Order: sequence, then structure tokens, then C-alpha cells
Amino acid sequence: MSLKMPVVPAATPAVSLAIFDLDHTLLAADSSQSWAEEMQRLGWIDDQQFWPQHQAMMREYEQGDLDMLAYLRLNLSPLKGRSIDEVQHAANHLVHQQLIQQIYPAAYALLDWHRQQGHILLLISASEDFLVQPLADHLGFDAVLAIQLLSEHQRYTGQVALPLSYQQGKIERLQSWLAEQKLTVQRSWFYSDSHNDLPLLEWVDEPRPVNANPRLSQAAAARGWIVQTLAPLHPSCPSHSPATHFNSADRSPLARNC
Repeated sequence: MSLKMPVVPAATPAVSLAIFDLDHTLLAADSSQSWAEEMQRLGWIDDQQFWPQHQAMMREYEQGDLDMLAYLRLNLSPLKGRSIDEVQHAANHLVHQQLIQQIYPAAYALLDWHRQQGHILLLISASEDFLVQPLADHLGFDAVLAIQLLSEHQRYTGQVALPLSYQQGKIERLQSWLAEQKLTVQRSWFYSDSHNDLPLLEWVDEPRPVNANPRLSQAAAARGWIVQTLAPLHPSCPSHSPATHFNSADRSPLARNC
């Protein structure tokens, strides 16, 4: 009589994950704001109410009260009916002519340190994927989670996929991605500038506030988190200025420019 051996499922790989926000964390700009200005330059915005509404919503974002779906409906309305290729071409122009030059120099050192340790680099942002992906490619990220636009017949509908990579939604997107990749997290870092990212900062093992806004600074102080600072590129600095201070716990670089 032959014995049927039980099927032993393969072990789920355990990885170290370095997660980064984008705007004001790695980039000295708000990429969605820059994109709105680019759409204005291209003549894609013709609604006189666009900018007053946009500015009001940015104030709500700073206060943590933004209705992100309402903001996206506004910011994506000029894209409805436009082809994916047309929008990506315009976004690539903005990224390469403007946004790459606004990456904090010390960001390269932070990313290089995690890369050298064998950590998976994940960029997670509440900005649109057509902006985030080319920046992620430039910086050498392994994966990207951003706002996903819906399309039909290769043209944008003005709608987005849910859940949004915003506030608690960043954790939902991250957990879905981990399940899809069949990964478990052994150790995790998250770098962010905003109180809107407190849910994910509290989820990871190593919360790293960077260029923290006032509300995140207050929360970090209450939790005993170290707040790091990255400054915009100074003319006297080399383009990839290294960090010079290190965290005493794990020797990861404490972000600092020349």
C-alpha cells in the first residue's frame, strides 16, 4: 500500500521592507500641485473655479480633513477623455524637466543604504501613478503603489481605483500588495513628512518622520520618534550629497545634506 504524502506549502518569504512617501519626503515639491500647474500651462484647465477649489482643498489636506475622492475628481477632470499616451508624455516631460531636479540630495543616500542591506524599496504615494512611476524608476524603487486611474479604450475616465493610497488606505494597499507578492514582512521602515501617514508610521517597525509638518512633529515628539530633515539642493552641494550622520540603532543614515 502506498502512502500519500501531505503537501507542505512553500514558506512565504520574509523580507525587510523600506517604504517611502514621495512629496516633501524625497521630493521638495507637491507633485500633484506641480501637475496641476503643468495642466494649466498646457491649456488643459479652462474652468475658472478650478484654482479656488484646488487651493481650498490643499488647505484641507494640511489640516487632515481632505476628501481625497473630491480632490481627485477635481484634479483629474481635465484628463477625462484624454489618451493614456498623451497624459504620460506630458507627465514624463514634467518629471524630467522639473521634478527630478527637486529630489532631495540626501534621498539618494537613504535609498542606497537600504538597497545595500538587501531591503525591498517601496514607494507609496497619494499622487497619481503616471507621475509617481517615472520618479520611482529614476530612484530605483522595486515597487510602486500610487493613485490608479481608470481607463476605457486607452482613454482616462476621470475615475480612480479603490482603495486610495491615502491615510489608512496606504495600509490596505500595502497589505494587498504583500498578499499578491506572497511576502511577509520581517522588518519595516517608513519615511514620511505628513500626519496623514500616521496610520502607516504606526504600522511599521521603524517609523521615520522626515521634514515633518507641525502635526507630525507633535505626534513624533509624543511617541519619541526621531525627526529627520532633508533640505533642497544647495548650489554648492554635489548632486548626490551623502548623509553624514547615522542612526545608533541600525546604522542607517540620518538624512542630512551638505
